[in-house]
Amino acid sequence: MILSNLLHGLNILSTNVDLGTEIKDIKINSHLVEDGDVFICMKGVRDDGNKYLADIKKSFVAITENVPNLDIKYVQVEDARLAYSLISSNYFANPLKEMKFVAIVGTNGKTSTAHYINSILSTCGYKTGLIGTEGHFILGEKVSHSLTTPDPYEMNSLLFKMRAKGVEIVISEVSAHAIFLKKVDGIKADIAVLTNISQDHLDFFKDYQHYEQVKLGYFNEQNVGTAIVNIDDIAGKRLASQIEKTDIKLVTYGLNNPADCFAIDVYEGIDGIHFVANLCDDLVDIRSSLYGEFNVYNLLAALSVCAELGIEVEALAKAVRKVRTVKGRFSVLRAEKGTIIIDYAHTPDGLQQLLSTARTITKSRLITVFGCGGERDSTKRALMGEIAENCSDYVVVTTDNPRSENVEHILGDIERGFAGRNYKCIPDRTEAIIHAINEMLEGDTVVIAGKGNEEYLEVKGKRIPYSDFDIARRWGQAK
Repeated sequence: MILSNLLHGLNILSTNVDLGTEIKDIKINSHLVEDGDVFICMKGVRDDGNKYLADIKKSFVAITENVPNLDIKYVQVEDARLAYSLISSNYFANPLKEMKFVAIVGTNGKTSTAHYINSILSTCGYKTGLIGTEGHFILGEKVSHSLTTPDPYEMNSLLFKMRAKGVEIVISEVSAHAIFLKKVDGIKADIAVLTNISQDHLDFFKDYQHYEQVKLGYFNEQNVGTAIVNIDDIAGKRLASQIEKTDIKLVTYGLNNPADCFAIDVYEGIDGIHFVANLCDDLVDIRSSLYGEFNVYNLLAALSVCAELGIEVEALAKAVRKVRTVKGRFSVLRAEKGTIIIDYAHTPDGLQQLLSTARTITKSRLITVFGCGGERDSTKRALMGEIAENCSDYVVVTTDNPRSENVEHILGDIERGFAGRNYKCIPDRTEAIIHAINEMLEGDTVVIAGKGNEEYLEVKGKRIPYSDFDIARRWGQAK
């Protein structure tokens, strides 16, 4: 591809390169640059690509915010991160132009909501692509697994492959990090959902206000055509009032506040959830094997999206019956003495919702096993300890991806949230789960929170093979 086509849509401040130059590929790692490549010089949290320009012994073109003090070819732009996103889209021939894009934004519920939308659309005959935490799928086949929201080059490569396979609608989780780092700039969502916002990732964003601002900031006229917003969420209500002042179409959903899409006659039981969904005055009877009020919200979001895409309520009622939980999101296993629930909840709000729902299907005691990740937001640890104690009969505090942080220090932070002594700290996660299962009496429920379907423990730079499911099945005789 010639350089001028690659740079289409960018504001070029200066350059010393013939824009007719043929470009072979795009790189952001200086060690991987080959002759004929473009190298994007981005400033990261810990490093700066500009520092490595002098080390590259190839014939390349630098995309940079500065004019290099070197004898190299360069294109100066205002924003290298934005340039990376737009250049990647141009390189893959703007793959979204023949597909619809649905973005799912929020702290909790992104993965489940995305999978529910994908399931309903697929059942209704649409060809779909899915991008998110549990992997990237084309027409139901898993093709790769990386970040929740991939970097621009990988994202556009995926979109290109989806278009080639005939995908009509792409559903993608969009993380706060991806928004902040401009990974999805230049990709306009036909529909974007805000599930909720609560405390998370404050190790990166420093305070909740900045974290919320980043997520809400995604919902602008350049990024979003239609916004589907949880009006029961405090941040969602704030976003809805902001959107009303723009040309973005607003559709609200909820249970407790006036909304365009809402649920009535909600029933939660051991066999799942039932409710009547009012989707902008179209009524549909929803019966699902999913558990919990949080899944009422997730299904309302999914139904709102699908209705906005033009699916009739009769088709929605049939399709939603086929929706199944995502593995590791309130996955229920039957144990010898009771029930084991494995869930990904790793935020205070997520843990609160998980344990509240688990209590509704618990015949006797609720035993909780959880930990907090190392080198991440430490301010939520004591709060999660308090929530676990208040919602459980017994708590086992353990490790959860400690990374390079001292495990005892993490457990100590969590312990500060406990008022009593009805808990035990067992650093080894396998031993902690075995202990919790051995403590089970007839009718008890053990909740194992934090990792969900992850198949590793991240310790000191290494990912050690590990699975909560494997441990639960082996020691709980679960099926």
